[in-house]
Amino acid sequence: MEKMTILTVDDDQDILALVDQLLTRKNYKVIRAENGVKALDILDRQKPDIILLDIMMKDMSGYEVCWRIQEREDLTFIPVIFLTSLSAEKNKSKAFSLGAVDFLVKPINKQLLYSVIEKHAATENRWRRFILSKDKGKDAAGREKKAGYLNRTFPAFRDFLFEFLNIPADKRDKMKPFNTEELTETLHDSQILAQSRFIILMAQFTGLEYLPVIETGSIMMDVLPPSFSKHNKVIALGFQKGIAFALTDPFNSELIDILTGMKPEKLFIASPEAIAGVYRIESETDTKIDDLVKNVRELYSNRDSVSDSSLPGTDESRLGGREIDLDASPLVLFINSILEKAYIMRASDIHIEPREKDVVVRCRVDGELNIIHRLEPRELINVISSRIKIMSNLDIAERRLPQDGRFAFKEFTGRPFDFDVRVSCAPMNYGEKIVMRILDKQKTLLPLEDLGFSQNALVVYRRQLRSPYGMILHVGPTGSGKSMSLYSALNEINQPNINIQTAEDPIEYTLEGINQMQVNSSIGLTFKSALRCFLRQDPDTILVGEIRDLETAEIAVEAALTGHLLLSTLHTNDAPSTITRFIEMGIEPYMVSSSIVLICAQRLLRRLCPKCRESYLPDDAERLLAEVMPNTPATFYRAVGCSACNDSGYQGRVGIYELLVPDESLRAAMNSENISTEMIRDLALNQGGMISLFQDAMEKVRAGITSMQEAVSKTKSGR
Repeated sequence: MEKMTILTVDDDQDILALVDQLLTRKNYKVIRAENGVKALDILDRQKPDIILLDIMMKDMSGYEVCWRIQEREDLTFIPVIFLTSLSAEKNKSKAFSLGAVDFLVKPINKQLLYSVIEKHAATENRWRRFILSKDKGKDAAGREKKAGYLNRTFPAFRDFLFEFLNIPADKRDKMKPFNTEELTETLHDSQILAQSRFIILMAQFTGLEYLPVIETGSIMMDVLPPSFSKHNKVIALGFQKGIAFALTDPFNSELIDILTGMKPEKLFIASPEAIAGVYRIESETDTKIDDLVKNVRELYSNRDSVSDSSLPGTDESRLGGREIDLDASPLVLFINSILEKAYIMRASDIHIEPREKDVVVRCRVDGELNIIHRLEPRELINVISSRIKIMSNLDIAERRLPQDGRFAFKEFTGRPFDFDVRVSCAPMNYGEKIVMRILDKQKTLLPLEDLGFSQNALVVYRRQLRSPYGMILHVGPTGSGKSMSLYSALNEINQPNINIQTAEDPIEYTLEGINQMQVNSSIGLTFKSALRCFLRQDPDTILVGEIRDLETAEIAVEAALTGHLLLSTLHTNDAPSTITRFIEMGIEPYMVSSSIVLICAQRLLRRLCPKCRESYLPDDAERLLAEVMPNTPATFYRAVGCSACNDSGYQGRVGIYELLVPDESLRAAMNSENISTEMIRDLALNQGGMISLFQDAMEKVRAGITSMQEAVSKTKSGR
């Protein structure tokens, strides 16, 4: 009989040696891995029969190794047994939720180790035989898996499971009436089969993929009605360019019919705990927020002795004449709940504003601010701001001057949220206002074609982006999407043979293969000094977060004229006014005309919600604005509002763009005296083929992407 192969993973060499010795005595073949990375590398080349895995290891924990194993269909049948010094019940629960079959605690009891290995080896041998017979039973045409689960019923799975686990006949009769959930609980409670293992076996049987952990960033709460989702234990997920569903019961034929009718990219099987956790996260942030506010207020509200702590000089670590604990649980939970709720809402910013009698919390979703909480008393702003300052590593005693900071939210929560927060504190008349920007690391950079460029504009932009030198400027007000456009542009040209260096304030997204510098004006590291430094670092492409003054502009122009492609931003209303702005700053017109290869003005418009948008026939005024020819059929859409879009009528945003590419006639005009913005605009529109922001917005209206009201409100009508 062939020797059983066991992979042992532990960063303690003594433990590895001891386990090796114990298993070799039993005639097992042992493979050793000193860390998780090596273990995964070994699993790429060979498949052991059993894996013994430590939890506490450097670089990659055993939990992550187990998760990665369960993500791979070719590895899920291999039993993972945790062998660790951690004995807490929560560690066991987490191990089983990730797909482990057993949990052993050091020091090693060799007899227990042998018996556990033999038990799971026998189980897995039966499972391998089932997989082999299933593969042999496939028809010659190689039927696709997509309908495989429909051909395998719950009774067939139940009978297989009874055989697989050697369930006695009397117990089989008792469990035959059980449904999927009842059978899972019974086997788990009887310690016959862990729930996570039941889910994995069910996934293997049906041919669906097991999803051990649901990433918060992939959750789509607006696809299915919440009551339906909770009742059926199903959750919608973003997947590739469509949707996927994670469910707990693949034998629910009615549910399967509904989900497959929505043409998902994929179906996953997840544990009931994983899906319930999603709704706990969503509901707890709503249902507990009032209790948390009450607890915070009670914790710090000895109102008879509360001084006006919004005045300068009041110690923020004291309120009501007593010391306060800025790590006290109600306060910590309260701040975390605000952040979690905003993240689930897809908010980009959180505003916490003290007013005369209360504190208002507003979230910006799709560019629009909405009030989500009103808190009383107003003095709560002091402890709230102090807690946020501690998280951001700011000075809690300084409330007279603005401060900026940043923190990673995952460091302050045990929840499955992973995003960074940029913090700005500013003194106002009733106390400090806090603005927090959510930087979602789960969001991938959008390719240029998904930003909203028209086909013609995209061709022009990409051509100029590949210029060997020159200056590309993205212009527009704050919140117009300039940073995302620049990141997408850098991501497109990022190659190993190109040296790209950026100076940013702040670094919002970290890009692999790009050298990024955080500007820090408090120590003299400005855009100007960063740009001077870059010119001595052999760059090919340079990004300067913003051109704010004459000196930075001069160095940027110099870099663009000396063989470098330079990208930056400027706060101007449109593309033509950018040229006159440079000249007004003091740059010579001939240097401006020679250095600029592209100016891209942009705005963000809200997308109409696809679930509730309403079609209508435009009137004459709207047809005129949208340049729809008389007697030409046209259908426009307007916002309505539904539960999927929080009754706003809009969901997500799309960019509109105005591209100005200087040609010879425009460069000549730029060098002439008394050049004006109007002259440049007329030349660009009439001779240069420029499409204005308003015209691009109307194109989005004609395409049904946004409404006429939204387009007109965010752009200046006319040319």
